[in-house]
Amino acid sequence: MIANEIVAVIVAAGASYLLGSLPFAVLVSRMAGVDIFEVGTANPGASNVFRKVGRVYGAAVFALDILKGLVAVLAGMLLGCPDVFLPVASSFAIVGHWLPIFMRFKGGAGLATGLGVGVALLGWWGLIPTVAGLAALPLIKDGPRSAAVTFAVAVVVGLATGPHWIALGGMVLILALLLGRLFLVEFPRDRRGERPEPHVRS
Repeated sequence: MIANEIVAVIVAAGASYLLGSLPFAVLVSRMAGVDIFEVGTANPGASNVFRKVGRVYGAAVFALDILKGLVAVLAGMLLGCPDVFLPVASSFAIVGHWLPIFMRFKGGAGLATGLGVGVALLGWWGLIPTVAGLAALPLIKDGPRSAAVTFAVAVVVGLATGPHWIALGGMVLILALLLGRLFLVEFPRDRRGERPEPHVRS
């Protein structure tokens, strides 16, 4: 890999991280007069917003968090990131959602953002799982399960529309990251009945 491509990968990863750090759950909740860090699970994600702030607000956060992943892939392409490294660079949007620099590194699980990356790697076909996930959210009333619907549809679409090996490989990477976060951080915290530390405004 030549120097320009290395720089493109690094810049794309950095841009993805900053995109992932955008705290849409916090901003949307504040518009409704709610501090998302002080209600429910204190998790700044679509599921907590949906349950404690409102369905419309939760759906908006879910869509915006998916958009972060979509834009991360598009940014990587525009920056000239090689296709084979695009899933890795774009996945830094998930890291940004986990550890957002704008919120003192207190973030959410990153399911919707990861799904945004996954469906974006499918190109226009990625609209199908995105719409499926948004349609499922009001019915299931649970962000992670709606994200699972989106991810499942994305895998089916990827297999049905051709050998999208880079996209499928990217989704496997994303799934590994998300499962690692769930089993190593979220599930143990739930079993202990712990909540994240409340956000302290500056």
